[in-house]
Amino acid sequence: MDNRSELEKKAWEIIGPPLYYCEDCLKGVTVTVKDGQEPVIKRRCECNGQIIAPRKAIASGKGGMSLPNKIKLTGWKIGAAITGRCV
Repeated sequence: MDNRSELEKKAWEIIGPPLYYCEDCLKGVTVTVKDGQEPVIKRRCECNGQIIAPRKAIASGKGGMSLPNKIKLTGWKIGAAITGRCV
């Protein structure tokens, strides 16, 4: 069941999903990691679904990264800086 607002849906289309989100309702979830303790999870929903943490990666060989991949990675970094998510 998709409980996201129209603004959240548009952000997913343009920037991508949040760093952590609920599998059932797709709303963002805040996860705070503390050394030596269980993570603190704050949900904006009443669901009990798994927390999804999508990640992106580009593999490059010995010669370094190609120009198109450098541009793509720079775009991801800008999106991460704007939204506070990691890439």
